[in-house]
Amino acid sequence: MPIIVNASLMKEAKQFKNQFLTEMFGPIIQTAENNSPLLTSVVPLESNILGVGYGAKMTAGAVIDELAVRIYVRTKLPGRLIPQGNAIPPTVTNPSTGRELPTDVIPVGDLTALWPRPVSCGVSIGHKAVTAGTLGCLVRSNDPQTRDHYILSNNHVLANSSPLASGTVPPGGDEILEPGPLDGGEPHPPIAELTDWEPINFSGINVMDAAIARVFKGDDVFPNILVIGSVAAGVSPPKLYQSVRKHGRTTLHTVGVIMDLSANIKVRYGNNLVTFDNQLGIVGAGGTFSSGGDSGSLIVDGVTRKPVALLFAGGGGMTFASPINPILKRFNVKIM
Repeated sequence: MPIIVNASLMKEAKQFKNQFLTEMFGPIIQTAENNSPLLTSVVPLESNILGVGYGAKMTAGAVIDELAVRIYVRTKLPGRLIPQGNAIPPTVTNPSTGRELPTDVIPVGDLTALWPRPVSCGVSIGHKAVTAGTLGCLVRSNDPQTRDHYILSNNHVLANSSPLASGTVPPGGDEILEPGPLDGGEPHPPIAELTDWEPINFSGINVMDAAIARVFKGDDVFPNILVIGSVAAGVSPPKLYQSVRKHGRTTLHTVGVIMDLSANIKVRYGNNLVTFDNQLGIVGAGGTFSSGGDSGSLIVDGVTRKPVALLFAGGGGMTFASPINPILKRFNVKIM
């Protein structure tokens, strides 16, 4: 029986994560907006712990068919090197239900935001002031009066990690190059212009790293994703152990498995550690799922090709992605 994201699961996930953070660092701080733990104010900047999630447990590289509180750390240290009082408990008990779950410690290093006409989706693209990321998919507005086509990717790919409110030109202007600057996009005319983005909140909680850019010529971008093909209609709710795939600028076509349904993580953007709430954690099936430059890739169900999430970060064999449905609602768009 697949474990599917729903309100009940997210509530339980938050209870377990809050309890773990409380045991490790003391009472957590809640935000007025969504009552979620604010990792940046709970976990010290120098802490080995980068995030906490709720999903599958792995032992010796094998997936165990049980839920766990997943702890993402920079380095997995032997017990003798862990300072007294800093050891991660083997289990966490939900104070509301009394249910006990094991912990699973996953070393991921320092998480970093992962960064040829007509062109298909799944290739190199980028704001003129960044290196390169991935063109996730082609979308159009739900407003029938708007005929424009838009590229969907990450804020840090299309808007240069802008913390500014949408409508303000971000640092470096608003031209989008294909391929991205790192891949020689500068001599080519820009393919799109930045239109809207969700600001990166460097001091609070983020739920997505996303932006859209209007394509100058509608037939400059095919809606199909390289290798994968057309994106199926609708949205696939994320499920534990769900097989997913993507095509990105760096690692091209890869297959993975969703291992975490509700990860709270801190991701490095330049010199800042930025908090993200309720993200999906994915591991590659038989190899690496993503690498630098794959940011912005659309992740789809491995069988149905329905959209699942937007890839934005990774490290240590883990990939993190934002569920796609809130992103589509935020920009009032649908995937073509």
